[in-house]
Amino acid sequence: MAIRFRRVSRLCDPTNKELGKKVYPVISYQYDTSATLTEFAKEISSNSGVSEGETISVLKDFRTLLRKTLLAGRSVNIEGLGYFFLSAQSKGTEKAEDFTVADIQGLRVCFRANSDIRLSTGTSTRSDGLKFKDLDHIKDTGATGGKPDDGDDEENPNPGGGPGDDGETPDPAA
Repeated sequence: MAIRFRRVSRLCDPTNKELGKKVYPVISYQYDTSATLTEFAKEISSNSGVSEGETISVLKDFRTLLRKTLLAGRSVNIEGLGYFFLSAQSKGTEKAEDFTVADIQGLRVCFRANSDIRLSTGTSTRSDGLKFKDLDHIKDTGATGGKPDDGDDEENPNPGGGPGDDGETPDPAA
């Protein structure tokens, strides 16, 4: 399967419009549906011999413990997966002495993938089957090593069958 993307034009620096725009890729997830906890539990269960119910229970317990640990002020490093940590959101202040707890508007859970699962466009990952499909130029030469994309891959770039957003997940940063 190929990783589907679209091209979007964005300001190089949102604070300086004079720098102009550049084109960036935005990943488009197939059919706009996320994998579910139940799907993961079924797959883990079939691979490990542990029942699906027990797997779901362990994954839910992990989620609960992850939240509890992060709120206790610790990061969580899962060997072979990556680490979870919190970042704070605020509008900022001009001076450090003006900043108070009231200026913190929210917390965001962040994840940094371990190198074991991190995807890159280097040759070693490409040889493992990583391909890209440019949804804006299906027939053009893509980033798959110079071979034209014939559009015959398993996924349908327009699952709805008609014109529209092709199930693309909007980029929250856009």
